[in-house]
Amino acid sequence: MGQGALPDRARAAEAGCRNPAAGQPAQPFVDALTELVQAQADTTGFVVLHRWVEILERHFPPQLPDPEHTTE
Repeated sequence: MGQGALPDRARAAEAGCRNPAAGQPAQPFVDALTELVQAQADTTGFVVLHRWVEILERHFPPQLPDPEHTTE
């Protein structure tokens, strides 16, 4: 697969992801995948790990423990 194929595939993935209705359970996955595909298309190599983490945390924020909530 040549480098020219990635932008074409990114556009095709983006076009295919525009149709799902917002609020569907799969929407965060679709959004994250679309952004990851675009990030891959924008690079000359691979998307580095810290960029993957940034994208995934934006779409799936970590749930930190609530210090006000304790179980007894």
